[in-house]
Amino acid sequence: MKAECVVDIRSEVGETPIWDEVAGVLYWIDCLAPAVHRFRPRDDTDELVPLLVDSGHIGAIALVEGGGFLVLAGSGLWLYPADGERRLLAKPDEDRPQNVVNDGKCDPQGRFWFGTMHNQSKEESGRLFRYDSKRGLVPMDEGFSCSNGMGWSPDGKTMYFVDMMPGRILAYDFDGKTGSISKRRVFAQVSNDEGIPDGLAVDNDGGVWVAHWNGWCLSHYGPDGKRIAKIDLPVQRPTCPAFGGTDTRDLYVTSAAMDLSSDQLAKGPLAGSLFRLRADVAGPKAVRFKP
Repeated sequence: MKAECVVDIRSEVGETPIWDEVAGVLYWIDCLAPAVHRFRPRDDTDELVPLLVDSGHIGAIALVEGGGFLVLAGSGLWLYPADGERRLLAKPDEDRPQNVVNDGKCDPQGRFWFGTMHNQSKEESGRLFRYDSKRGLVPMDEGFSCSNGMGWSPDGKTMYFVDMMPGRILAYDFDGKTGSISKRRVFAQVSNDEGIPDGLAVDNDGGVWVAHWNGWCLSHYGPDGKRIAKIDLPVQRPTCPAFGGTDTRDLYVTSAAMDLSSDQLAKGPLAGSLFRLRADVAGPKAVRFKP
């Protein structure tokens, strides 16, 4: 698999790519700009989506049934409907002012899961949350200095979640009916010399694809947690993979240029760009939040 640069840009922290199969476009964000991008592969154009964001930080976005976005921004979760005013849905960790929101994704049932993190990633004050319109905000787990990528197995029985700083990809038993998790365990451990795990995507065969921040690569793990392949990338800080394209075999990968020195940028001048690889397995369609 060879990475093709499809958007040559120096985003600070590119993140959360999401394929919109209806429009045939890929949405992705620059966390620190903050900005939401829309990439159109049919003509290779990338444009900004105008969203009013009060804070200088976006943690993640999700598509919404009926149109619009969910946006994690600053210390809150916001609904941006296709028509109408934005609305604050929840403010997690109000008792932990040192925390900010980070990565998030919808589960197969359309509930939104996301994590919080210590603003310097120095204390294990972060939590994992679930949000839906009926039950509101529910804390599900805690003890993370930097909560990160997540995904679900094709049978919906396992949830994966990245505990970034210890380099661990965790797995939980997942009950789709109740939205509960149990039996937390380590699915895979990333060695220190290969960076630290960031965002992830799960394919239709149950393989788990993980970006290595500071590792110049993606890892492809089997459902048993054993690494199947290492895919080299031309950037030091890949951040998150996501499946897309008409057959969902295009693997898009965001990256970051944040805090890289001139020497590091000379070695990886495409830092912050958006990449596409052609996978030999398809991935699931993005699930939309059910408001």
